[in-house]
Parts: sequence; structure tokens; C-alpha cells
Amino acid sequence: MNRELRIWGTWLSLYAVVTVVASRVASFPEMRVAHGVLAYLLLIVGASREGSRALSAVMVALGYMAVDYYFVPPHGTFGRPSELDLIILIGFVAVAGVIAQLVLNLRQTATVANARAEEIRRLGAERLVLERQASRAEVIQEAERLKNALLASLSHDLRSPIMVMAMLADPESGVTAEAAMPRISEQARQLNNFLSTLSRFTAVTDDAGSALHVERHSADDLIGAALRASEVLLTAHPVFTPPVPQDSAHSVACDFTLSLQILGNLLQNAARYAPAGSTIELGSVAESGRIRITVSDSGPGIASGDVERVFRPLQRGSQGASAPPGTGMGLAIARTFARAQGGDLRYRARVGGGSHFDLVLPIAPAAERAHRDGPHPPN
Repeated sequence: MNRELRIWGTWLSLYAVVTVVASRVASFPEMRVAHGVLAYLLLIVGASREGSRALSAVMVALGYMAVDYYFVPPHGTFGRPSELDLIILIGFVAVAGVIAQLVLNLRQTATVANARAEEIRRLGAERLVLERQASRAEVIQEAERLKNALLASLSHDLRSPIMVMAMLADPESGVTAEAAMPRISEQARQLNNFLSTLSRFTAVTDDAGSALHVERHSADDLIGAALRASEVLLTAHPVFTPPVPQDSAHSVACDFTLSLQILGNLLQNAARYAPAGSTIELGSVAESGRIRITVSDSGPGIASGDVERVFRPLQRGSQGASAPPGTGMGLAIARTFARAQGGDLRYRARVGGGSHFDLVLPIAPAAERAHRDGPHPPN
């Protein structure tokens, strides 16, 4: 209300000023009715731009009176214009009314446009919030998926190092204490690394990525550590590792502990399904900015219809009763670990029978420094 009063006061004051000036100059010989019409039309446009329809109507009426009184002969009187002057006055009222209405319509259109723009900005801000919430929900879901995989691997993957240590400690195994102790120490260190990784993820509530220790590691170191960890399980199988030229050595960006668990699962499956005495191959190649570490065996392979199914929890191939016993969790856990590091785990049929399991990991940038001691990351 105060704003409306200020607008009325301002434009009525301007009208008064223009009228005072008009009273002084209207008697000049060069002044015409058109000069007065132009002056008051400008005043009406300004008042219509800021004020209400009522103010516009008042300014039109006052403008008509001022033009008639000061500029239409005889000056200083109302209501006795000539026919030509009357036409001018009628035209002034019509034009002033149209202009006032157009200006008011433009104001209303601008008000509606501003309201819609503000609504669009509000909806955009709400959408951004929803997208961030959805993104955060996906991150939390991925963190939960990785935590669940780690918990599932407690019963699945920890059996291997424990079984290996039990076999090495058994006096009937035929392994001397001097030979057994380094291997037991290796298995214990890997077990400790895995438990440390598990504790990192259980301490993180919303972002599994922050608990990953993705660093630069040599693919050869990772392969060597996986072979040492699975040495007892591979006693019935010769293992072939294709030599890699020194100038072609590969470095990967990965969480060493999780990647070691993946290769351990793959080697354990190869030893379980491949015929005794058959060769298992383990090697790496670079392709399209990634390193592919492949575990190959000459076992029964996987039927084409089962390829994706075997990577799901609690799902196994269709070998039926001939399949070795298992939980159906190993490959699901391994793929979850691989994808958490920005990699993947894939299956390819081997020519002549058997399987290729490819662990795909990002190549480490050449400028990145390694933050590890030997083949194992510190915990």
C-alpha cells in the first residue's frame, strides 16, 4: 500500500511540474497542440509502466484537461475546440488509452514471465537436490554391495589361507619346518591384509571408494603373490606364466588385497575344475588403456547360457552332480571386487575346451608413484 501511494505521489507531482511548465510555454507562437499531446503521452507511458490501471486512467483524464486548457485555442478555457482540435483531442485520448493498456499488458506479461522463471529456477534447484540424493543413494548402495561381498568372502575366501596354514603345520604333510614357516608367514600376512581391508570398509558408512587403497602395483607382483598364496592348492597342476619382456612390464592401479582375493578365487576354481595334471596358465597383456590378467584352465568350461548366471550370488553352472562342491559365491564376490576398483571380471571360452577368466584393471598412470613395500601394500 505504501508503495502504491508513493507511485501516485511521484507521478502526480511530475504531472504538476509538466503542467506548470506547459502553462509558461503554451503561449509561445511556435507551440502547437502536438507539443502538448507528446509531452503528456510520455507522462502517461511512464505512469502506466509503474502504476496501476487507475493511475493510468487518471493521467489520461488529467492530460486531456491540460492539453485542452493550455494548448487548444482559445487558451485558458475548456470545451470550445475547433473541429480539427477536437479530432486531435479525441485521438490523444484514444492513443493514450491504447498505450496505457499496452504498457499494463506488458507489465503483466513480464510479471508472469518472472514468476515462471522463478518457478523454473526453483524446480531446477529441486531437481539438482534430487539428483544429488539419487547419486548419493547409488554410492551408498554400492558401498553396501561391496561390504556384503567382503562379509560373504569371510566364509568363502578365508578358508583357503587357513587350510593352507593347517596343511603346512601338519607334521604328516612332509613339509619341513624351515620350508613351512615362510609359507605360513605369507598366508598369515595375506589373512591380516584381508581383515584390515574388511575393517576399513566396516568403518565407512557411505562411500566404499574412500576405503579402497588403489595404488600403483606391478602386474607381475600381483601374479606372483597370487601364485604363492595358492601354491598348496595348485600342487596337482603345473602353472605356466608367459614371460613378459622387461620393456613391456605392466603396472595396474588397484587395491592389492582385493585384487589378490580375485586371483585367488580364480586359481582355486581352476584347480577345482581342471583335470589333475593339466596346466593352468596365468599371464597379463595390455589393451586399450587397461591390463587384462587371465587365468586359463582346461576344465569343462561354462555353457553359453550360464555365463552371466555364474557371476550372480548363489548361482552355479549347469554341470549338475558332476560339478565339484561349492557355494556359488566365488565369482560373484570376485566381480564385485573388480568393479569396485574400476575394473571388471569376464569369462571367455577357451579354444579346445576350458575357460579364460579375465581380470581387467586400469593401467596405472606413468607419473604415479608407488606407495608400497614389495608386492604388498602396507596396512
